[in-house]
Amino acid sequence: MASIYLFFFLLTSLLFSCSMAMNSDQNRTSFIRTSCSHTLYPGLCYASLSPYARRVGSNPVLLSRFAMNVTLARLKPLSVPMASLHHRAALAPSYSGNNSTPKLKDCREFISRAADLVRKSEKEVTGLEEKVGPEVMWRISNAQTWLSAAFTYEETCTDEFDEESGGTGEDVEQLCKKLKRVKQLTSNALALVNCLVNSQSIGD
Repeated sequence: MASIYLFFFLLTSLLFSCSMAMNSDQNRTSFIRTSCSHTLYPGLCYASLSPYARRVGSNPVLLSRFAMNVTLARLKPLSVPMASLHHRAALAPSYSGNNSTPKLKDCREFISRAADLVRKSEKEVTGLEEKVGPEVMWRISNAQTWLSAAFTYEETCTDEFDEESGGTGEDVEQLCKKLKRVKQLTSNALALVNCLVNSQSIGD
């Protein structure tokens, strides 16, 4: 009989622990969903950041940092296909459409600059929870400025390809799709950094 009581006690404890864990996970993802509602692409925001819910908790600074790291992870690899396309376009200009060679070269430079700015922005908000006074707003302002500039570089890159009427080639079209997604991620990261201005958990 004692073993039966022990079994039910352990089972009840396990179910209670699981319930607590589920509630904790729901709270974390709820924080991310609520934060992402302030972005232009909330679905993408939630999908890209919810895997980090346990590490983020309810920390808006960490959430913005993860948003920038996710953006950077998509941004940096773009230089590889751009280099390949640029090389093939230089050898055979008709491969990727008229006048694509200089545009690819410019785009590689823009993306490189954008990646540097996103990286700088992430470093600027790192440890922001420990800062007080004017330094908090100064750091947030820097991150906002650099992310805005990164978005401008990305947009300039895609606009150059959009100017072509349709002879860009499938590879360039796929690259443009990836650039569009990166722009959306950058926009989301900027929105989350903007939310830090009114956050009650930093700058006290």
